[in-house]
Amino acid sequence: MNVRIAAVGSSLLIAEEIRDIARALLSERLPVILRRTEEITDDRSADLYLCARTQYDHLARIIPKERLFLMELQPDSTFFFAISRIPVGSDVYIFNNHIAYPRELAAYCRTLGMDLVNYISLAFEELPKEALLHILSKASYIIGVDRFVDLLKKPPYAAVLRPDVRIIAGKRTASLRSSFAVLDSLGSVLLDDLRTRWRSEADSPAQLREIAADIDSAIDILQAGTIRTVVSQAAIAEADNVPAAHAHRDLPPEKLHDYISERLELLQFLHEKIDTLKK
Repeated sequence: MNVRIAAVGSSLLIAEEIRDIARALLSERLPVILRRTEEITDDRSADLYLCARTQYDHLARIIPKERLFLMELQPDSTFFFAISRIPVGSDVYIFNNHIAYPRELAAYCRTLGMDLVNYISLAFEELPKEALLHILSKASYIIGVDRFVDLLKKPPYAAVLRPDVRIIAGKRTASLRSSFAVLDSLGSVLLDDLRTRWRSEADSPAQLREIAADIDSAIDILQAGTIRTVVSQAAIAEADNVPAAHAHRDLPPEKLHDYISERLELLQFLHEKIDTLKK
């Protein structure tokens, strides 16, 4: 399948996080390249670009909006359950590279009713090192995205933390709305590519079987992506893949055209259903 996806972040850590979410929700069969925001100077690297909220406005000046997707990244429910058990009145430090996300996370926690603790934002790329280490040495509760709070286990941070510090790491996933928007656009790209190939490349049984296999793979991706999008919100066990029929392997060559036509109709149906889910 000729689809290129780029995961773009302000740092490689965030780009890797978006890439891993995309792979988990979509498929490891689709290559996802990593790009830092500063590396994006035109729209030729990929068919679809995925980014977090803080980078969207900048990238929207370079990438056509129909190919740029905001991944609304949010920790799963277990993260918020852990925060809700922090004693009332506690100082809760939100550890991150830049200040924008901690402020956003604190506001979201308050909307969930967790407003009886004091949220304090810590941006390790925006604070002097000595001041940052001094603040961390006093912290009893530190929360944040797993990829960033995991840095606290290493120098120079690990040496200054209190022995009884409670660190709560949030593994983020994409919101339902943003995940279905990506699946919807991916469905459009796959349909267009497969229909074009069917019209222009289907000259032999071998080519027909290759196209049929790619259609079945596209159906796999959309079906499994829909299920994984839903279960990821609750951090429950990963859904099993939902394999497509792949019955083309046993068909005689004269039946392949009918098979491809029917499977493209199913792919179109799935795409239409996903389109309704993103709204």
